[in-house]
Amino acid sequence: MKNLLKKVAIIASLGIISLVNASESFMFQDGVLTSNDGKIAKLFVGVPVSVKKDMDKKAEVTIKGFRFDDNNIYSSEGKELIIATIDSDFKVTKKANNEVELNGIIDKEFLTAISAEPWEEHEEFYFEMCTQCHAAPKVGHHSMMEWSAIFDTMKGFAKLDVEESSYLIRYLKSNAKDGLIKVEH
Repeated sequence: MKNLLKKVAIIASLGIISLVNASESFMFQDGVLTSNDGKIAKLFVGVPVSVKKDMDKKAEVTIKGFRFDDNNIYSSEGKELIIATIDSDFKVTKKANNEVELNGIIDKEFLTAISAEPWEEHEEFYFEMCTQCHAAPKVGHHSMMEWSAIFDTMKGFAKLDVEESSYLIRYLKSNAKDGLIKVEH
């Protein structure tokens, strides 16, 4: 796991990952969004962001999600996947029902225009872990809720620690048929 994080840091620092003025980008790794008043939100890998303004090494972005409590923003009304944790006084823009928008500035090194790029190492880990005993199902064939149930029954067989479990379930839910990544399944 540490080698994976080192690889990600090296790739990002070499500038291989670039934001090409795309209106929609994705978090390449966990990063920090800073609001105009200096409050912060931690954004997680794979979260889609709308780039509003390219500012050299930074970008002004908007993130959409759902808020049900003080500090967590979720990908859906079902609260299956946390996409951000925010300072308690981070100002959010309320939309309909529990839908919210977060606005702020982020370093562009955390962004990529390619939706699959943040998940390359995760996908490798998925196939490494989940093909030891059986064929791995296509991730997009299950919903986030279905993946939660499947994962809970299988993680003991794979002998995953807490960090590996968190890493893998985030990949599965983000790429599920109702996940963050919108592709034809």
